[in-house]
Amino acid sequence: MYMGLGNRQRAVELAINVDPSLAKELTRDSLERDEKKRLWLKIARSAAEEDAGAGEDVVSKVLSILNECGPDILSIEDVLPFLPDVAQIDQFKDEICTALTSYSSRIEDYLKEMDDCDQSCNALRDEIRKLTDYTTLMNKNAKCAFTEKPVVEEGQPFYVFPSGFVFLESALKKEVMPYLNETQKKRLEFVEKELSELKNQARNDPGSGQVGLDPKYQMEELQCEMDGLIAAECPLTGSIMIDSIDRCFGETKEDELYIASDDLLIEA
Repeated sequence: MYMGLGNRQRAVELAINVDPSLAKELTRDSLERDEKKRLWLKIARSAAEEDAGAGEDVVSKVLSILNECGPDILSIEDVLPFLPDVAQIDQFKDEICTALTSYSSRIEDYLKEMDDCDQSCNALRDEIRKLTDYTTLMNKNAKCAFTEKPVVEEGQPFYVFPSGFVFLESALKKEVMPYLNETQKKRLEFVEKELSELKNQARNDPGSGQVGLDPKYQMEELQCEMDGLIAAECPLTGSIMIDSIDRCFGETKEDELYIASDDLLIEA
């Protein structure tokens, strides 16, 4: 009845007192490792309490249950509290040796993982160090890849990517915006608003700003955040270009009408 209600734990608890073999069968059928471990511990505890007066019988029964459930569920340290204080170590020395061997193997695996992490961290540090010293050259007549306008003459911020492409900030923002999620779009709008207000305050009242915060430092922090949102990668060589592969090349109204007329002809 309890199994029909989905209460496996209660079913096992009742079966332990009536038919221990049924309790073991129900426990084996569990698909969740944590639940299976919890139920096997109940069975082991019940077996230990049943013959609490006979030390050797308790040890043999508990070790039998340990072998039945397998080393991937229970280990010797899980059932040690159920063994009598007068139990001799010779009775379960094989299980202890198996557990120690398993621990040694795990320690070696952890040490290897730590070495791999150290190597990865060192590689990241080298990359960061290289990025801090990274410089790139740009032609003084360089034009925005989107607007074809000379970036130096436009009088607005621009971005130069390692790919060699140059973009005006406004054009880059317009291109990247459709690929940002809603949270990123809202954050970008907030950062732009804050930057605009701080710049206006700096022009009108150079001494203004939040108490304890340098307006210049605030603007640098906001600018860095905006750079991360719109200039994390080159839009013409990064994931944005891959995501836009299904977009048509035509962006003018005439191109859209022409493409729409072709679609109608194909459907006809």
